[in-house]
Amino acid sequence: MGQRQMEVAELCGRLYAALWALERIGGRAGDLDKPGTPHYVISHGPETEFRKRLDEVGSRLYRARTGQPTAQASAAGLLQDIANFIPADGIPSGNFGAEERESFDRGLREQRTVYEEKLGDLLT
Repeated sequence: MGQRQMEVAELCGRLYAALWALERIGGRAGDLDKPGTPHYVISHGPETEFRKRLDEVGSRLYRARTGQPTAQASAAGLLQDIANFIPADGIPSGNFGAEERESFDRGLREQRTVYEEKLGDLLT
């Protein structure tokens, strides 16, 4: 039996937060922190949009692990989080409705707060 859509949406929000954190500690700002990008991702084919960002994980992980010695353990933890936050049945291909957007926003907000508390200065 698959996961409920609300659970999937929340996981996608947490996944977005993990990708955002990896982008930040990788030393190169990308577009995940730009206003409106999270909602663009979930409104323009989430599966396709997330796959684009997941394709960049290797290079971001490399930069994080080689760029800042203090980021090495954090980068490894983020990689595990990314794996854990990918929904069991995959990322939906259809756009998120209003309820799913709320769940996505909640997951993103909560997970980003966790990373801000845990990683602090590495995110700046």
